[in-house]
Order: sequence, then structure tokens, then C-alpha cells
Amino acid sequence: MSTKSWLKAAKSAIDSKNWDEAVEQANAVLEKDPQNYFAKLFLGRANDGLGRYGEAAKAYNDATKIKPNDPQVWLGLRGLYEKQGPSKVDENTQVGLKLAEIYAAADDAHKSQTAIDKLVDHARRHGTKLQYARALSTQLPTSPIYSYLEGRLPNPSATYIRIAEIYEADEAQTIKRQIDERKTRLGATIEGTTNQVKNEVYSASPLEGLYQDIIDWTNDDDLRRTYEEKLLQRAYDTLLVLPTGKKAEKREKVMKLAHDMVIIRHPFLLAWQIELEWRSGLEVEAY
Repeated sequence: MSTKSWLKAAKSAIDSKNWDEAVEQANAVLEKDPQNYFAKLFLGRANDGLGRYGEAAKAYNDATKIKPNDPQVWLGLRGLYEKQGPSKVDENTQVGLKLAEIYAAADDAHKSQTAIDKLVDHARRHGTKLQYARALSTQLPTSPIYSYLEGRLPNPSATYIRIAEIYEADEAQTIKRQIDERKTRLGATIEGTTNQVKNEVYSASPLEGLYQDIIDWTNDDDLRRTYEEKLLQRAYDTLLVLPTGKKAEKREKVMKLAHDMVIIRHPFLLAWQIELEWRSGLEVEAY
């Protein structure tokens, strides 16, 4: 049989859900032409039908390397990952984003937006909170698809707020759990353990950046003031738990944030305390 005949037979077997036959015909093509795109695509579909998800993913991924901008194979991968639910959430997010980019290149805004909507909804339903946050980030100005879909996506400030809320809750739980686990260790003190845990969590935290993004993108003055307070409070809390010798840069940031709030007479007590006490030299040495 010719390559064309084998491919036709594989396609016919897939249409009739004769998965084993489809695998056989696709492999026959690949023995003669290892880089045949449609054979890889059909092999992915057939293995998917047989429930061989790992083999299906390999075939699909091999196909993406041959034709990286053909939506067919990415749609196959998305369907494969969607049916695996919680176990492939991050992979589904990446595939959905790639589809959105492909449709954007074809100037199909509806399909591009739908791809983003689907990956976000999938992560919301099946993922952890942090996986959901990562999926939401595909709607942000930092996403490669944002400039094309701007105006069709939620306002960035709303998305940044949702992501910040997720990280706030996750970090609070992490800090509490880690303190509870470590406080009983030999020689541990509550204060030392708390500072150590907070330093670890805050050092890896994206919250300061998220708060700044909310401040930059919101059109609501009250909301901006709220997140300016949150940003100063988090920077100050981070400063307090930093090791000696690593405080200088953070101290400068805290002082600038406080000064900027005082200049506009924003009534946030911490800002005024820092401005009046640190700049007068009463507490600067302590930090």
C-alpha cells in the first residue's frame, strides 16, 4: 500500500472508532516516513481512543514539532488533557495559550478568546488555587496574547486582584502550617520559627509585584489607596524578617513607599510612623 492509502485507512478507522486498526495503519506510514505529520496526528487520536494517554501525548507532541502552528494537533492535546482533569491542568493551560496564539495569528479573535476562556475555566474547576492563578495570568498584560485580545479580556486590575487574593490565602495557610510543624523542633522558639518561616515565604512571594500591578492598572482611587497600604505593609513585614545585612534595599523601598503616602496626606498610620520616626533617626538603626 502507498502512504496515501495507509493514511486514508487510518482516518477511516478513526472515524469508525476502530482504534487498533488506526494505530496499525498510522505505524505503517511511520515505518516509511517517520516525520509524517498526519500519521503522528492519527496515532495520537487512536491512542487517545484506547486510553493510552502517555502514548497519545507523545504522538501529539511529536506532531507539534513537525507543524507547530496547525491547530488540529493542539486541539487533540487539549482534548487529551481536559479528560485527565486535575492531573494535567498546567499542561492544558500551556496548550490553550498556544491555541489562542495560533488563532490570533489567523486573526480569529473569537476562537482566540474562547481558547483562553476554556483554559481558565478548566483550571478553576480542576486545578489547585495556584494552578488557577497561573491560568488567570494568561489574561494579563504580561501574556503573549493580551495585546491581541485587549478589550475582550477582563480588566487587568480585576484579574490581578483575584490572583493576589489566591496568593494571600495560600501564603497565610503555608505560614501557619510551617510554624506548627517547626515550633516543636529541639531548640526552636516561636519568635525565631515565625521569622524564619515568614522570611522564606515572603522571599518567594509575588504579592508585592501584584499589589503594584493593581495600583498601576486600577481606575478606582479608593482601591488604589487600599493596595498602596497593602504594598507598604507587606514590604515592611518583609523587612522585619530579613536577615541582618540584607535589609538595606528593602528599607529604602519601605521609606519611599511611606514618603509617597505622606506627601499626598494619605492617612495610613504605618506610613506616618515610618516617615516621622525613621527619618528623624529614632529607629533607622534598628533596621
